Amino acid sequence: MTLQAQYWVHEPGQPPVEKVAELTTSGEVRAFVAVLVEDTVSDAILTHTARPRVDTAIPDDDAPSGYLTVPDHAVIAGIHGDRGALSYRGNDGHGPEPIHLYSHGDGPERPVLYETDEFPPNCEIPASAVTEALIEFLDTGQRPLNVAWQSETASVSS
Repeated sequence: MTLQAQYWVHEPGQPPVEKVAELTTSGEVRAFVAVLVEDTVSDAILTHTARPRVDTAIPDDDAPSGYLTVPDHAVIAGIHGDRGALSYRGNDGHGPEPIHLYSHGDGPERPVLYETDEFPPNCEIPASAVTEALIEFLDTGQRPLNVAWQSETASVSS
């Protein structure tokens, strides 16, 4: 199984450079999370390559009779210091309907920005918990259950 991680590196005086990493082992996930700690690295958008893709209404230039597809899910993972946060959007493997949930932790008391998404208060968890959740996601292809989750307005159990 593979996680595809998209992130950007921001060097002073330069436009951001998009990077894509293919993570196939728990060791690669741990090394990737260590990269996210760096000040010049943005938060990441991850998808599981074994998960389904869904059709869009956008024509595929490489297959004129077809349409582009997108993953049925997306995970945002970010690290700010020794804390981090996750969001999960899409089908999660635990229910029939798509969801949009955020990690639930003990701070901060205000919304915080990860990637381009405003996360709700109390979304941050230890960076080690972010790492373990991404390893679980790699192994199962489903929304990790080793962290607590919340909607934008309320905590949920799983």
